[in-house]
Amino acid sequence: MSQFPPGAVALDARALAEVATAAWRLHNKVVASVGETPPGVRYHSQALVDALAESGVQTRSYDGTAFDPGLRMRVLAYQPTPGLTRDEVIETVRPAVYLHGAAIAMGEVIVGTPPEDEPGGQDEPRSQENQQSQESPQSQESPQSPQSPQSPQSQESEDAER
Repeated sequence: MSQFPPGAVALDARALAEVATAAWRLHNKVVASVGETPPGVRYHSQALVDALAESGVQTRSYDGTAFDPGLRMRVLAYQPTPGLTRDEVIETVRPAVYLHGAAIAMGEVIVGTPPEDEPGGQDEPRSQENQQSQESPQSQESPQSPQSPQSPQSQESEDAER
């Protein structure tokens, strides 16, 4: 007797996370190249993201989000960034990936920090090891709802609701 419903198949979570990440990257490039991308490519890029979402696969980008060491993300680097008054995710290198709300891949980010000479700047250098989340992807927070890659504005409003 199969543990899967009719028509369902077992998938490797790592492979599924790679497919979702590739779709996220493609979609972000297509969206960023307005006017340069043929309409058919835009349509199929969105269809890919939508098909993944309908299958329960979701991605979460953290760009523009205030950095909180309690968030389950892997920090790849801290970068002093002029104009910042708080630690903030300035780039999502890999999105967090969820399958039916359960984390299957941890997001990877670069965190911008206020320069030391600006108000709100850091008094001491930080150790990347001390600031990275050590939890496994299975214990990450769940996304709010099925979604395609988010803009920083929609991400900020989502974080403000928490």
